[in-house]
Amino acid sequence: MKRLLICLLLLPAVLGLTPTASATWGSFISTGSTPGIGNPSCAMVSTGHVVCAVRSGASAIMVNEFSGTTWGTWTSLVGAVSTDASCTSNGSGSVICAATATNGSLLVTTFNGTTWANPTQVKAALYSAPSCAQYLAPQVLCVARNVSGGLAWSLYNGTTWSKFANLATTAVSAPSCTTDNHSGVVCGVFTTAWATETNRFAAGKWQGFLNIGGIAGGEPDCTSLNFGGAVVCFAKAYNSSIYGSLFNGGSWVVGDWAPYSSISGNVNDNSSCTSQAAGFLVCGGMAIDNAFYGNVYNGTVWEGWVKVGSSGVGTPSCAPLGGGQVLCTIMGTNNQLTSVVGP
Repeated sequence: MKRLLICLLLLPAVLGLTPTASATWGSFISTGSTPGIGNPSCAMVSTGHVVCAVRSGASAIMVNEFSGTTWGTWTSLVGAVSTDASCTSNGSGSVICAATATNGSLLVTTFNGTTWANPTQVKAALYSAPSCAQYLAPQVLCVARNVSGGLAWSLYNGTTWSKFANLATTAVSAPSCTTDNHSGVVCGVFTTAWATETNRFAAGKWQGFLNIGGIAGGEPDCTSLNFGGAVVCFAKAYNSSIYGSLFNGGSWVVGDWAPYSSISGNVNDNSSCTSQAAGFLVCGGMAIDNAFYGNVYNGTVWEGWVKVGSSGVGTPSCAPLGGGQVLCTIMGTNNQLTSVVGP
């Protein structure tokens, strides 16, 4: 089976940055005793303030706030959902969280920095969890797989959601979308033969699917480097290692994506990666020993996976916390969530 070899040490050539970062993590703290299901999704509201969402045992969206040191109380919102939630900042001080409702529509709620709005539905026929990302503040784009294996998408303009439209492709996974912090949104999805396709929404339209190759499984994880429009999409390979492919922020052509390369690891599911500062990346993943490991790209090299501890399952959710740190939240083996701040 083909392996792709070019490594993410291409990153410094693209970014031209050489800062350093300490791989020091804090202690895990409980988010509360309320049990959840599936993978959490977290997003930054402001410095030191992060909100997270996860499915409850009653198939509702549960939400909670992290103040920088402590958690609030998990609260269930109205409405039944069939998938994990996806949360994103809208770039204007609010966070939007969305999940696929049991009737296939998009169930959406907004946190305005203080309170959660009652969830509303956007009519659709979705067949996966959505992935939502900030477009041009306060606009948010949400994308999910549709019944035919294509992608369905809707754009929130700050007031209303557009009617869901479809993109033709052959998706075999849910998509992963991220702001490129450069007036666009980049989405990745696994397609037939487990290759990765990417598409970019910019200037009000999609720029077309690019097949960037690879052999991947599970769900993709795409994240911005917060520098020059660069984005990395990560995937779990057949050998349980994490691979990444870098888009350098240039022209929307295959040649501006680097081939997949390994950042090693031995994980149960994909990693969750986020930018703690321009040109930096922090990734967290649950290894086959069910412990949480973190890895840092410090602008020059990957520092290597560090065993942080705790016991969990699935894919964590890592979100910027400000001050050069991130918050990673994991689902425990007891179905209760814990979190850790680092590095």
